[in-house]
Amino acid sequence: MMKKIIYILPIAAAALIMAFFLEFAAATKAYGPSGSGAGADAIVVLTGGRGRTDEGLVLLRRGRAKLLILSGVHQDSDLDSIFLNRINSVERGKIVLEKRSASTYENALEVRELMAANRFTSMVLITSGYHMKRAHYTFTKVMPEGTRIEAYSVSSPNFDESRWWKGGSLGILAAEFVKYYWYMARFAVYGVPV
Repeated sequence: MMKKIIYILPIAAAALIMAFFLEFAAATKAYGPSGSGAGADAIVVLTGGRGRTDEGLVLLRRGRAKLLILSGVHQDSDLDSIFLNRINSVERGKIVLEKRSASTYENALEVRELMAANRFTSMVLITSGYHMKRAHYTFTKVMPEGTRIEAYSVSSPNFDESRWWKGGSLGILAAEFVKYYWYMARFAVYGVPV
């Protein structure tokens, strides 16, 4: 009987992990804002993937929010290097480059400060589909209670949403899966700084 248990436990654990992984993979589809479309105080773009900043600019130009926050921008970057001189003087005044954060958790902490300084209570959160589950979870944990966070994921050229099990997409998804559950454990153990 003991030998059966020794063999069954790893198989059951592997099956459980696979079930969680498949559910996680299903959540990577890119989707637009899910809210009423009434607008938000800020559009928050988590840098690090192609197409994210461009989509943020598109939404800003459509009047989707008052401010565009690019979080996790490289220290040497400026608006011209990011947008290749495609923004006008009015748009320049509506874009903030947050350069202090280097992780999703730090993105959330820095954005929380910017949101508080502007008395903002709602955002459209833009990142890649494979990153959205962890990003949305993290921002929900870090932002003050009552903050409305609208998820808006974009497709990434380095990740095939329809065939995530092929090529480099599987590696990206596996890493993101581990990071997501690491963040969950981290918040469970340490909580969120006030």
